[in-house]
Amino acid sequence: MKKFLILCFGMIFGSKLVFSQNNTNTNHYSIKVYAEESTKKQKSKKLSYNNLFNNIEFGLTSGVTQFYGDIKQFDFRPSYARFFDEIKPSYEISIRKKINPLISLKGSFITGKFGGIHTEKIGDNYEVYDPYNNFYEGNGEYFVTNFNELDIQLLLNLSNASAFFSNNSLDNFDFFFNTGLGINTFNSINRNFSGTYIYSYGYEEGVYLQNDNFIKKSFVKSPKEIVYVYGISSSYNLNNKIDLNFNITKRKANTDYWDSHDNNANNDYFNFYAFGISYKILNKELKDWLTPIQELEKNINSTNANIEWLSEDSDHDGVSDAFDKELNTPMGVAVDGSGVSLDIDMDNIPDYIDKDPFSSKGAIVDNNGVEFDSDNDGIPDSKDLENNTEIGSIVNQYGISVINYKNNNENNSYFPSIYFESGSFYINNSNLKRLATVAMILTNNPDLRLEVIGNTDKNGGADYNKELAKKRANSVITYLSTNFKIDENRFKSTSNGEEKPLSIESVIKEFPSKSSLSKINRRVDFRIIE
Repeated sequence: MKKFLILCFGMIFGSKLVFSQNNTNTNHYSIKVYAEESTKKQKSKKLSYNNLFNNIEFGLTSGVTQFYGDIKQFDFRPSYARFFDEIKPSYEISIRKKINPLISLKGSFITGKFGGIHTEKIGDNYEVYDPYNNFYEGNGEYFVTNFNELDIQLLLNLSNASAFFSNNSLDNFDFFFNTGLGINTFNSINRNFSGTYIYSYGYEEGVYLQNDNFIKKSFVKSPKEIVYVYGISSSYNLNNKIDLNFNITKRKANTDYWDSHDNNANNDYFNFYAFGISYKILNKELKDWLTPIQELEKNINSTNANIEWLSEDSDHDGVSDAFDKELNTPMGVAVDGSGVSLDIDMDNIPDYIDKDPFSSKGAIVDNNGVEFDSDNDGIPDSKDLENNTEIGSIVNQYGISVINYKNNNENNSYFPSIYFESGSFYINNSNLKRLATVAMILTNNPDLRLEVIGNTDKNGGADYNKELAKKRANSVITYLSTNFKIDENRFKSTSNGEEKPLSIESVIKEFPSKSSLSKINRRVDFRIIE
């Protein structure tokens, strides 16, 4: 009785776990759905149908039984001499409903046999049960019991429950603890080793006078016992429909009749070892079983993933991909806060490919960032007030022709300036068109001589800048002489160093940045020699 109460308490507690787990899947926020009443009823019926038949498995197993009771040769193993008298076949048909990842319910029907033997040589205190006196022949006895049993069991998924203590898991394997109740109907007969009758339960009276053709009582009249079931089982998932199953269960009844040997011990039980398969219908995956620790770990991993995503920078420009508007910036290119390559003159040509990074604001440029110069006078169209100057004409800073440069009062007619990188006197590609314009003017005016004036910004010492400016002027002279065959005697090299930068007032509207002024000051200018 005490064991029965403990078992009932366990089943009630398990049921509470079932409903508690189901409640954890409820959304914390209510969602209002407006629909026709008939539609709600249809959805409700469909939902109930799915909940009833989802995650159900039909199983078929076969196995053997091993009896423990009064008629038993050894305590822990069957007799080798008459092995199949103590190991009998049995079969089980079952249906299992998965309530949640922790709890399942199982109903099963088992049919088969169990049996045992006992020789006179085993045990000195063995008492033979011989109600009819002298039926026992003294050379040992054996019994065979046919049974049918209907069980209902509660299964606890140990694999998922172990997540409370460990994160280790076996893929596709599940282990269960089984407990439950059943009702067992049986017919048991006890014989001498010679095969003659000793005693029976569940057979018609009077048959002890015969040794063959014993008549079983009807199912209704056959003896019945309540059975307590507990054990372990496992399943291996082959695919989403089929599992391989193995289980070991102990079935204990409060009786001493199973072996037809009533000594009032009430200690008869048998083990059922079974192997088989199960098939799932309407298999719908339930929410993964997560312990509070696992839930916390999952949230932390999710947060870490979000942080990693926010910090990812595929083009290594210092701007996260989540905010980068230009994901393929070349390595080393300067970008703004949105990851877009810098474009100082705002001509839509990034500085790293802009051959003229100082174009006038709003000027029309080609694919290289160089302003168009329609009349090839060296003055870009955005500043040219006379855009149809004849080729080779000398023009001032506004692109206006200077008809007689010798009598020109200004005598400071502006040729296009040549610009340099910081600390360099190397002529880059952005200056080629400007130098070609200078060469064209000199070619069309053979008596024209130019003073080539080198300038620097204020970075570095004065002496160093004086020498650098001189190198820039000589580099321009060498380029014009080498590439356009212009006599070097038509040039005079002069160095201003950092002494004569362009005045801030003359460029502040166009280049408000101090760094831009420094770039403009790194130049070579031209002046006509009278």
